[in-house]
Amino acid sequence: MSECAVRAQSVFKKFRRGDDPDSLRDLLAGRLDRRSKPASLRSREFWALQDVSFQVRPGEAFGVIGPNGAGKSTLLKLLAGIMRPNAGSISLERPVSALIELGAGFHGDLTGLENIFLNAAILGMPRREVARKLDEIVAFADIGDFLSMPVKHYSSGMQARLGFAIAAHVDARVMLVDEVLSVGDRVFRGRCMERMRAALRQGVAIVFVSHDLNAVQQFCDRVLVLSTGRPSFLGAASEAIGHYYEACVDPWLMDGVKESPLVHIRNLRLLTADGRSARTLAPGEEACLEFEAAFDVDMENPSFGLSLIRTDDHLTVFETSSSRLGIATPAAISGQVHRVRYRVTMNVAPGEYVVGLHVRDRDASTYALDMAHALRVRVSGPPTTGGVAHLRPTLDVTPGSVFADNSEAQPTTIGSGGRR
Repeated sequence: MSECAVRAQSVFKKFRRGDDPDSLRDLLAGRLDRRSKPASLRSREFWALQDVSFQVRPGEAFGVIGPNGAGKSTLLKLLAGIMRPNAGSISLERPVSALIELGAGFHGDLTGLENIFLNAAILGMPRREVARKLDEIVAFADIGDFLSMPVKHYSSGMQARLGFAIAAHVDARVMLVDEVLSVGDRVFRGRCMERMRAALRQGVAIVFVSHDLNAVQQFCDRVLVLSTGRPSFLGAASEAIGHYYEACVDPWLMDGVKESPLVHIRNLRLLTADGRSARTLAPGEEACLEFEAAFDVDMENPSFGLSLIRTDDHLTVFETSSSRLGIATPAAISGQVHRVRYRVTMNVAPGEYVVGLHVRDRDASTYALDMAHALRVRVSGPPTTGGVAHLRPTLDVTPGSVFADNSEAQPTTIGSGGRR
């Protein structure tokens, strides 16, 4: 077994916006580009990938993440041989199983069973091998009586199940997996992940592209982060997640201060419980957000608001203010500075967040200051939880006696409605 199952060296790929190339000259120039160093872009061309290099060892799960348009799917298609790079080189151990756009090779008028043989042939499986593995493929797909129906009547999830079941049974040295698990249900996704873990134990190299950061962090050994076609990080999965969030910063969240000249924020700091400046916290860690509010206006009942917004989907996971907390704050006069300190516990899931601040008179309808993005904070930790909130769970399991067979035992009543 070689020391490198996948190698990409200084890979460049460009595309042309709009229609096909205008002339024979463009086609010839494109062919010449593959044999030479990348040339400057011509009209309407753009780089989809620039200077991408990495290696994947046998038995290694290698993740590729990045925002939409970063070049992830383009890279996977280059690895699969669907497209050729304009410059650089790619080499893979054979055979390769490409789990990309599952079901793309299906014929809509053929049944699921017929498409197993058709799609497997496209993937390079001999008919005798397909027949030998047919029962395993059918059991893995688990689509029941739909196997005898034309696939044009399948949902996208059912097509993905059948496509993955076929591709996962190819005896491959390299698996290329693109965002194909997003259409499956939770049980099927778990089955797919376990199948890929089994492949890793057999020495198969896997290149895994996904927006599911928890899956990437749990499954992958190393991760490449792409941003606008360029590598921005290559290393441990736990570190890659932070670089992903950096690449995904939304300009909407970076507009800065939306403020009038009435109140100004100074010396804004996020501190750990022991007073150290921080930009990264662990789920459940206590922290302190402090700042100075300089008033250019008299304000009888100033209210200081705080919000926490998740950057990847703009979800407001928390919002409050001194007035909503029932805290009376001292009046302010023009030229005065108030020191404000919020103590919080970051009971949120790992991710990238922005902290927002606002100041207004408690009885006023308009804000004297509104900062949608005061600072960014990263919550980073082992992916032991999911969802929006981190509830700091603890668990106790006490061994007990074996339950006796009691036919007269009554089921537990749940809720006030007597539902059982």
